[in-house]
Amino acid sequence: MAALLRGRNAPVTPLTSVLIVDDEPAVRDLMSRWVTSLGLRPQTASTADEALASLRLRHYDLAVIDVMMPGHDGLWLAAELRREHPHTAVIVATAYTELLEAEAPRTPIADFLIKPFHRERFALAVDRGRQWRKQALEEVHWHALLSIELRDRVAQIVHAFDARVAAGGREADVLAALFVERMPDVAAHGERVARYAHSVARELDVDRALGADLDIAARFHDIGKLAMPDALMSKPSPLTPGELSIMRQHVELGAEILDATQSLAFAAPSVRASHEWFGGGGYPHQLAGIAIPFVSRIVAVADAYDAMTQDRAYRQSIDASDAVAEILRCTPSQFDPEIVDAFLGLLGRH
Repeated sequence: MAALLRGRNAPVTPLTSVLIVDDEPAVRDLMSRWVTSLGLRPQTASTADEALASLRLRHYDLAVIDVMMPGHDGLWLAAELRREHPHTAVIVATAYTELLEAEAPRTPIADFLIKPFHRERFALAVDRGRQWRKQALEEVHWHALLSIELRDRVAQIVHAFDARVAAGGREADVLAALFVERMPDVAAHGERVARYAHSVARELDVDRALGADLDIAARFHDIGKLAMPDALMSKPSPLTPGELSIMRQHVELGAEILDATQSLAFAAPSVRASHEWFGGGGYPHQLAGIAIPFVSRIVAVADAYDAMTQDRAYRQSIDASDAVAEILRCTPSQFDPEIVDAFLGLLGRH
């Protein structure tokens, strides 16, 4: 299990330079003077391709981008920046406001400048861009701290598990005990999911065939959450995209924990695929259809129903009928229709 431990990320250093991208030389020169007067270092480019070439050599704190340019337009460049340089704040300048209404929701923009604009409005946009950058870097630092805590918790789990097994404990019993001791609510969720899963498997006449794989995968599908930082597990509001990315690591961690055991490794693939979607789009590997283990497809339905009908830190439970409606809405995009039919048949008889 020692292989589960990870190295630390290097810190991100903020910059104080501004890239100005506009095909009009007079506009580039004017904004360069404004940038210099604000105590920042300007660099200019006349096209999106020239800007990307400059970005291959250095990073920029801010990028002020005109929309209408020869070749690739500014909105294309903004999307490229988001993908390749996600911590560079983007300010978009244009006279075509209708373009902003269409594109703004799709690319995070620090501010919009409507041409023509004056120095005071430009200075405000730059200040908003710097604040956007500052928040982005603070989020990176926060995620790095969460990742460090995650690795520390993995080390603790590894040590406790190995010590108890060395003392003569059965691996399944040791893992279950650690689960109950550290996260009783999540462990109880796993037990309920296991009961649902076995009922569905009996309905489909596959319970005997799936055997221990179904039982272990259902009970321990969330075992990786033992390593999740407390700040995420107890957060009283929805997770940010970055926090959600960290939380989703629990699937791989859970599979790796099982993989590192002597007697439970057979269930690791089912745990790893327990959050895949039947129509694709799940995680961690975007599997779809029968590429997802049958056990994982059963666990996914049982997990979703139980999660929706139980209180969470950031939301209250919903009624069983509403949970059923949500499962039906997400079938077949997320859930296997055959398993949903069996599950709903069970609910209908209780």
